[in-house]
Amino acid sequence: MKNYFLLFAITVLLTISAIASYKYRKGILTAKNYLTERGIYRNQIVSDPLIDRIPKNEEEHIFGLDLSHHQQHINWDKVLENPPHFIIFKTTEGSSHTDTKYEKHHKEAKNKGILVGGYHFFSYQSSGKKQAHHFLKHLMLQKGDILPVLDVEFSKKMHSDAWIKENIAAFIGTIEQEIGIKPIVYCEVAYYNRFLKAKYGSEIHLWLSDFRSKPNKNFVFWQNTDKYKQTGIQGTVGYNLFNGTKEDLTAKCY
Repeated sequence: MKNYFLLFAITVLLTISAIASYKYRKGILTAKNYLTERGIYRNQIVSDPLIDRIPKNEEEHIFGLDLSHHQQHINWDKVLENPPHFIIFKTTEGSSHTDTKYEKHHKEAKNKGILVGGYHFFSYQSSGKKQAHHFLKHLMLQKGDILPVLDVEFSKKMHSDAWIKENIAAFIGTIEQEIGIKPIVYCEVAYYNRFLKAKYGSEIHLWLSDFRSKPNKNFVFWQNTDKYKQTGIQGTVGYNLFNGTKEDLTAKCY
């Protein structure tokens, strides 16, 4: 009897070990596949020519920040010592989450005369249409604000390409139906190539993230680092260059 129980215990332990080992190896393979696919689409040649309107003189750069609840406390008087031309705040995520600092920071920045906008972080856990309605409900969009932004990023837990394309299209379509214009889309060139290029081409305004070099693609905003030090804000934040003049920036407002 004792030998039976010992054999049973050993069998159970070996089974658990095998399952854990499989999941571990599967996780590694998933991560490798994710990085490999990301690299493939990142390095694809983009056919659209670069239309570069960023001033060569750094003092004339039109720059802005992207902020969220991670920037808990902002000293606006200090921020105005080196004022950004615009700030785009995280507004919502998925179909139920609202950024806890959005309303407060949004109003404070506006009161300081800074051009503002809001972005939605896309989730792969709910429909694009539902997320779009949630975003618009909390955006507080007003005349003169930067156009709404859809933030779409690679994740290790993603649906099929067909699901992603369908729900991004549903989000963009819902926004356009409600306010009369498509949102700006924040993403990497690799993401654009894989999920957006075939359907939208140059129809959408892009806010491209590339920390290595200027994107070889027509863009509205270029996020070139998330390690920028802004006076009045603790830690580091995203730094974004606008591809144009102040007058051009006004044209990208609601």
